[in-house]
Amino acid sequence: MRGIVQNVVLLCMLLSSLSAFAQSEDLFMKIWKAKDDVKLSAEASKSFEHFKNQKMEILNQIKELESKYYKEQEKDKELKSKILKLYSQKHHLINEIKQQAIKNKDEALFLELMEHIRPKDLTKLLQEEKLNNARHDLYRKWMESIQHTAIGSQLKDFKLMDENGVELNTADLRGKILWIDSWASKCGPCIKKLKQIKRAYEKYQPKGFEILAVSWDYTVRGYIKTKEEAKTDWLKVMKKHEFNWVNVFDTGDQIMGGQFGSVGKNLLIDAKGTIIGFDLHPLEIEALLEK
Repeated sequence: MRGIVQNVVLLCMLLSSLSAFAQSEDLFMKIWKAKDDVKLSAEASKSFEHFKNQKMEILNQIKELESKYYKEQEKDKELKSKILKLYSQKHHLINEIKQQAIKNKDEALFLELMEHIRPKDLTKLLQEEKLNNARHDLYRKWMESIQHTAIGSQLKDFKLMDENGVELNTADLRGKILWIDSWASKCGPCIKKLKQIKRAYEKYQPKGFEILAVSWDYTVRGYIKTKEEAKTDWLKVMKKHEFNWVNVFDTGDQIMGGQFGSVGKNLLIDAKGTIIGFDLHPLEIEALLEK
């Protein structure tokens, strides 16, 4: 009898996880497909192409400088300064084109900039009178989905299992500066970023800095695996690179559906649980920790 009850409970948990995943996936795809119904104007198209080219140029420069910086035992402060300056330029570039989208309430440009759009940006789009009811409702749901990552808002706490099967609640990490990073074992840029943060972690962890790395191996789009296969991949990569901070495994789509919306994103949380940074580079986090 006990076995039957346990199986029923497990089935309910699985259905709940699949339901959450389907809902977030469905919302993401509906937003993405909305691009088929709107077209960039000639002016917006020109601006967007210019933005993409400038962004790629900055990212290529960052990549070149990073390859030198992270190879050195004694980190070059001048190189670090140059990398941070380039990231500042990237943020400025993104804000410039977002301001154009906001000023013109340009729905098509908003959709092209989807990965950079924040809740405060969407409030402007929702004021567009030309939006039909269905599209207005879609963008409102979009804003609600990413509201949990808005700077200044309180972290939406969640519970996940660590590599030892012990449940961790983010509320238990209050009092620390917390960096929550989403990653997957097949995501090369994700692993690169985690390797880059190791030095800052070793330096600041004794002073109250903690990393919570959340594996998406079981829920991330495109990586279709069984739960056992996903967990095996996660443990293998985590141990290989000695990611010795707090590691948890997302099986219920709490991060993709409820926090980030895209693998590789991150949040920086202060000691009171308030979000103070979103999608930061490890060197930007290190600069904030130095303060």
